[in-house]
Amino acid sequence: MPQREWVTLDDPDEPRRRYTFDVSFLLSDYRCVYGAGCRGISGRAVLGCCVHGAYLNEDDDPAALEALVRDALDAETMQFHRSALRKGLYETDDEGDTHTRVVEGGCIFANREGFAAGEGCALHHLAVRRGEDPMTHKPTVCWQVPLHRTIEEKVGNDGGTIEVHTVHAFERGDWGEGGADFTWWCFDDGTAFVGDRPLFRTMELELRTMVGDAVYDELAGYLEDRAARGTTVRFLPTA
Repeated sequence: MPQREWVTLDDPDEPRRRYTFDVSFLLSDYRCVYGAGCRGISGRAVLGCCVHGAYLNEDDDPAALEALVRDALDAETMQFHRSALRKGLYETDDEGDTHTRVVEGGCIFANREGFAAGEGCALHHLAVRRGEDPMTHKPTVCWQVPLHRTIEEKVGNDGGTIEVHTVHAFERGDWGEGGADFTWWCFDDGTAFVGDRPLFRTMELELRTMVGDAVYDELAGYLEDRAARGTTVRFLPTA
């Protein structure tokens, strides 16, 4: 059985930072198939993976997203725009974590079946209308998926602390215990492995944003060489 491969690179600009990448996934032909075969994690295709709202992290600016809704979005682009203005964008779960509000079973930004401006993320539609990359205004978790980054602090050879960033496929287990209950996720079968370029190229901007230009350029060079060797690399989700 083919094994997943990993590569570790030191950050030339940050001597106390190191990255480990899932080579098997980055060389795969995965692409998001929302609207083209995705069944959604709840079994409702129009909601895709936007059932629980988007959880914000330290890289997100809640006030900036609120300003975007107020000043740039409208009811013609965002189906639940009036609800956002009236009741707010966010809610907090039982553990105190903030996420975009869930309305009628999905994220407040998720336009539903038959909406005139188009189904799917209103922030995505806004960016396309403006000629921007779709990741421009989305919460971090939304533009990173299907990539996932974990950060650990470890002890380096000199006894000091180093940051180890691991970039890999966002699998069920990364969502916590609830992930096991999803009726569908990106890697359950081969439906989403239909891209015409490897993932590290189709998600170049996302990866550059996550790890910086210097690390991405070194990674891309390594992956190009790895692909040129002609041996098969197959992504296999772990149990």
